[in-house]
Amino acid sequence: MKLSGKKLAVVVVAAVAVVIAIGAGTWLAMAGDDEAFTSGKCDSSSYRLEVDKENDAHEVSFEVQSTAPGETWQIAVEHDGTSLLEGERQTDEDAEIDVDVIVPDLAEGDVVTATATPASDGAACTATLTR
Repeated sequence: MKLSGKKLAVVVVAAVAVVIAIGAGTWLAMAGDDEAFTSGKCDSSSYRLEVDKENDAHEVSFEVQSTAPGETWQIAVEHDGTSLLEGERQTDEDAEIDVDVIVPDLAEGDVVTATATPASDGAACTATLTR
């Protein structure tokens, strides 16, 4: 089936309108996303701290990527100076530590800090996010 110039133009305009509508809908859905993250390196390790809105609370995720499985690290997560989580964790078979904490009352301007300190010699990995 061959389309005439006018019919082809109508089909192209309709297709572009559909693409724009889908893109705008995706953008609007993501605009309401309440997510923030920071990442960095310390010695030979790396980290990522992320805060994501989950229903009526916020999920704080802290991940450390180290160099070897079975390493022991001291982990601390704080919300505006108040401890949310503190303790030792060991890197898994992929040399990672991943901790998640739910914070029900994280408001604009609040600060979340996560620190991972290796039990062996090495620099502490500290990440800070201000919502």
